[in-house]
Amino acid sequence: MKSEEHPSSIYNFTQVDNIYSFDTRSLIRYEIIFRPTPYLFADEPLFSSFTYELIIKVAQNNSGYKNPPYDMLVAPTIAAIFTHFYDNAPTTICIYICDSSDGRQELRQARFDRWFEYFDKDDYTKVDDSIRESDGTTYPVSLIVKQANFYRVAIVLAFFDLTSHYNKDK
Repeated sequence: MKSEEHPSSIYNFTQVDNIYSFDTRSLIRYEIIFRPTPYLFADEPLFSSFTYELIIKVAQNNSGYKNPPYDMLVAPTIAAIFTHFYDNAPTTICIYICDSSDGRQELRQARFDRWFEYFDKDDYTKVDDSIRESDGTTYPVSLIVKQANFYRVAIVLAFFDLTSHYNKDK
């Protein structure tokens, strides 16, 4: 387990393999998981092995609140974790799919978009789309890739092909 010490502008986090975690002052533990998902771009072997699903979840909530209260250090901490992961694997491709189990996927996407404001915009490209299920449920989806990734344009095109394939005939 690796632990990172940081200035007081973000929370200290730990890393075990592709799972990062941190605890807030409100007694909430977040996990940021980079789950390997090479099958998403299986038709693109040049970059499919560098593809991860980005999962941001509340792993433990001892705050006494049903929903975590606003915490100004969460977004910069997630951005620091993301940067740390990409620094160790610069060809990484992340797909963020908003959970829709409770119908709050648009709220999650809006929160993620606000959190993304803490990322270094000169280093990353973020592309948004959505996947529509046959029952009408829509899942916001984001692709994040480093600007310097040699395959960036091909990755973005493959992302739009992927989302259009899922939305076809629905």
